[in-house]
Amino acid sequence: MTSVTHLLAESTPWLQRYGYFAVALSVMLEGTGIPLPGLTLMGGAAVLAAQGALNVTWVWLIAWLAATAGDNLGYWVGHAGGSRLLLRTGIGRTRLGRLRGFFRHYGVWLILFGRFVDGTRQLNGLVAGSARMPYRRFLAADAIGTLGWVSLWVAGLYTLDRHALALHGLLVQIRPHIIATVATLLFLGAAVSWWIHAAARRPQRRKTHKPVRTASHARATHGCRCGKPKGEPR
Repeated sequence: MTSVTHLLAESTPWLQRYGYFAVALSVMLEGTGIPLPGLTLMGGAAVLAAQGALNVTWVWLIAWLAATAGDNLGYWVGHAGGSRLLLRTGIGRTRLGRLRGFFRHYGVWLILFGRFVDGTRQLNGLVAGSARMPYRRFLAADAIGTLGWVSLWVAGLYTLDRHALALHGLLVQIRPHIIATVATLLFLGAAVSWWIHAAARRPQRRKTHKPVRTASHARATHGCRCGKPKGEPR
């Protein structure tokens, strides 16, 4: 709960003064590459919603629309001249070329899961636009990615704060089972590791040499006739 308290301490003054607008502006501008505390304000709004100060549905909807709008704005900025902006961040031409190649091959997956990585989240739109990723593909992947990102943080923090006591009681009840499961997995892992090392150190069996096949043995095996050779005069 210490992290939640710290989150509230940082975000509450802004949220009390500007409300949903603070969430929308910070999350949207963060998607264009500007380093703003969008995640912090969105998480703080979710915690305040759990306490009844804000509406969780509005927090979720505004954050999702703002995240999608910010990424799309970043895409068009990158499409128009994002290379110069990205080079000013210190990425370098070589790394920028690699990022573009990555987006051409794995752009959809990077858009979907890059939202969950700090740093990648802020630059996704700029790099995708600079790499000339097809806009329809970007829009579809980004809408799904931002939906998952916003839903995870808003629903997770809302549930955590709203049901903190119940979750704490549940963790206390299942703690012995968790410890037993972890201990069992560690024991099994150690046993498997020992068995693998023991098997690798065993001397290999000597390979048996195949017997030399003699001519008589070959004739006996293949049923060759032992009479006179063909063509010998009678």
